[in-house]
Amino acid sequence: MISKLVSETVGKAVSVPGSTVRFVLSEALTFLTEEIDATQMLMDAIDLNRIVGTLDVNPIVESVDLNALLEKLDINAVLDTVDLNRLIARLDINAVLDQVDLPKLLERIDLNALLADLDLDAVLDRVDVNALLDGVDMSSVVRGASTTVTTEMISDVRTGSERADDVVEGIVNRMLGRKQGNE
Repeated sequence: MISKLVSETVGKAVSVPGSTVRFVLSEALTFLTEEIDATQMLMDAIDLNRIVGTLDVNPIVESVDLNALLEKLDINAVLDTVDLNRLIARLDINAVLDQVDLPKLLERIDLNALLADLDLDAVLDRVDVNALLDGVDMSSVVRGASTTVTTEMISDVRTGSERADDVVEGIVNRMLGRKQGNE
């Protein structure tokens, strides 16, 4: 249809003066641009996937200044949109901990440096001694301690009396003229 219209117009335009030709061509172009969606025609006629497939994107990617892009990025604004509770809920902590080499991790800790910064007085100030003692059964502690002391004392008395008995026996045996070890 378009080629027929153009050939008819060109045929008539050969015998017509230049101003008329310009007018006709202007009208034809106006008609074509108003009646035909040129963008859609191009999209239908061109295989964009084929064109994109032939592009070498490496030079494009290499020309991108990532540092400049990152400088423009407001990371706090991005982080404000992240639901950390939801993210953590999806995290399998046990799987992460299974991958931790605890002995190797502990080797990296300098306990001397850690303890050097420790304010032991401040730690002890935070201890509630009354609450700590409330949890201790003092009567059982005293009972246990006195039982141990009593048991040791009785054992010492027995041992001492056995020795005293041996000494008395030795004295009596000498007085009676008995030999050691005989009765």
